[in-house]
Amino acid sequence: MGSESTWTTVVPVVFIIASLLSLVILPLVFSSRTARIRREITRVAEPARRAANEIQMDLSAELDKIIAFQVTGQRQYRDQYMALIEQQRRDYAELRRLGPELGADVGRQLTTLVKEGSEWHTGVQNGELIVRTLPSEIFMTRLFERHPSYEEALRASAALEAAIQASIDERLSSIRDTERLNVSLTLILALLALTSALLVAGLGRQMRLLAKEAMRRRLEAEREAADAKIARQTAEREELRAAFLASAGQELTASLDFMQTVSTLARTIVPNLAEVCAIDLLEADGSLRRVATAHREPERAVRLAATNDTVIENVPEGVVRVMRDREARVMGATSTLLGYLGEDERQRSLMAIPLVSRGQVLGVITQAAPEGKVFTREDALLAAELARHGSLAIDNARLYEESQQAVRAREEVLAIVSHDLRNPLSAVTLAASLMKMSKSIAADDREQLDVLDVSAGRMRRLIDDLLDVTRLEGGKRLPVEPAPVNVEELLAETHELFKSQAASASISLQYRVEDGVPVVAADRHRVLQVLSNLIGNALKFTPPGGVISYAAEARPAEVLFTVADTGPGIPKEHLGDVFKTYWQAKRTERLGTGLGLPIAKGVVDAHGGKIWVKSGPGAGTKFYFTLPIYDPARAGDAAVTSAAGSPARR
Repeated sequence: MGSESTWTTVVPVVFIIASLLSLVILPLVFSSRTARIRREITRVAEPARRAANEIQMDLSAELDKIIAFQVTGQRQYRDQYMALIEQQRRDYAELRRLGPELGADVGRQLTTLVKEGSEWHTGVQNGELIVRTLPSEIFMTRLFERHPSYEEALRASAALEAAIQASIDERLSSIRDTERLNVSLTLILALLALTSALLVAGLGRQMRLLAKEAMRRRLEAEREAADAKIARQTAEREELRAAFLASAGQELTASLDFMQTVSTLARTIVPNLAEVCAIDLLEADGSLRRVATAHREPERAVRLAATNDTVIENVPEGVVRVMRDREARVMGATSTLLGYLGEDERQRSLMAIPLVSRGQVLGVITQAAPEGKVFTREDALLAAELARHGSLAIDNARLYEESQQAVRAREEVLAIVSHDLRNPLSAVTLAASLMKMSKSIAADDREQLDVLDVSAGRMRRLIDDLLDVTRLEGGKRLPVEPAPVNVEELLAETHELFKSQAASASISLQYRVEDGVPVVAADRHRVLQVLSNLIGNALKFTPPGGVISYAAEARPAEVLFTVADTGPGIPKEHLGDVFKTYWQAKRTERLGTGLGLPIAKGVVDAHGGKIWVKSGPGAGTKFYFTLPIYDPARAGDAAVTSAAGSPARR
């Protein structure tokens, strides 16, 4: 009995002790095993999976960098491509180090990925896709040829990541199997030792919570990686959008030719944004005129070009509303809109974008998407931004064309007027000369003939001034024939020309030439014209009893001429305007044509000199100009230059 009691006592006690020991030891054994597996996952599998994932994302980004480099030609995209290649080399090294611990399947997939990636990168280098920018047709052909190797590389990277994930799942499965075995043994032992069973059950629950937390963290990490990838792709799209708009802006502003500008805008829209587009501009009478069209298909492009320079008879209400609201709109295809665009009845997405510049509607761009594509809000925003650049370029080209037409019209009018005035003027001058030769003309009549002759001379000078101003405004230099001119004789001749006029106005006319003033290299007639314009200008504004003085003094390599008067002076705010064509202060509006000072500046500039003015209210006015000193060694070159670069004087 005692032996049986001992047996029955000892056996349960021993079993309970064994169970308790098992409950202590088995969790330790299982925990050690799962911890080892988890360390493998953390130390080997997860870094390998991240490296494979980075390789896959880098491969996905390579094509974008290649296309961006070919479209924009910017070196940064090639540098980014090379950085991706370098990152992949590091990831390959990491995978080679970790691969043997993940199993033979991972090793085989890694070998396949290295092979496919190498073929793709070799194709990129051999095709010069990242070496230099290629013509679009060559680029697309080579990219199409290399694209299968790119797809194989992507599939290989995905297969490698899947193999690594399978290795991770296998280890996680081993952990779960171990946990299930632990729970099973614990439940069996718990039949004999409830306390031990409860402890083992608690340990199993804790292990499951840890596994769940690990899975939750992994899912969060994957979501964060996906969000980062989306953000990076969005940033790259914005960068490509900005590069496209910058390139389009440069092309649109490259020329001020109106038709070239609108044609460039149409070529920019097709094929980048649409399959077909038409640009219609508002005429002065409010009608729409089609000025440019474009189509992806050359045959249809030729057919659409036949509608250029035609007035649109029936403008759809949707297009009118876009111009009225000045806002881009995406519209569904209707027969009216398709007919307006010159397209067939195929269903497609349409968009109209207004052209607005300086607050004025210039016209509208109508475009159709390729079949199967629908315009989005982002497409409308991009098209509106491109239209803004195009509106400015079209407006500038139109203003430039109008200004050129105005300049040509003015030059034609001046040429016709000067030519038509010279003929009757010559007849008047000849008649006056013949009448002076007649002995039957009374003395009083001869005075009238003198007045007629003086007036004809003044009219001839006005015609010459108009022609000179026309040359200056056309960006040309006035014709000069430099020769050695004695400064003192020049000033003396000027004095003889104006002394009578000065005396009749009770104005003192004085001149001074410093000793040693050298001979200047100048066109005597033109320099006399400068002095006459300056002194004549001073005579207009100097009151009786005033003084007009002019002088010359030597300077290094040039002679400085000055013409000063004691008149009322010029306000400081007007000093910058005195050499502008046709400009006159209000107080002088009726005292001349406003051509003398601009012509004087043009003559001095043609000699290589400078002219400026100093004045102030009540302080008189003083004009300065310089002429180069005559150099015999350079006289021959100057004559040749004058003969070759200046038209003959009329």
